[in-house]
Amino acid sequence: MNGGGSKKFGGGRVPTGTPSLAWSSVVVVVVVSLIAGASIVHNIYKPDMTLPPVETANGGGEGNRKKD
Repeated sequence: MNGGGSKKFGGGRVPTGTPSLAWSSVVVVVVVSLIAGASIVHNIYKPDMTLPPVETANGGGEGNRKKD
């Protein structure tokens, strides 16, 4: 043993040498696959993306109005 656990778990220095081009291509592949998967799922299930009609700001229609 070398000094009673001064090394952290995983040990040593962070490896250098992974080029940024490789990481960039990984990120591009991941994003493209996520978009493609979402597109396929939405084409299969075809969710209803219509919004319900908006009510007035005070929370209702005719029934919530004060009568004089």
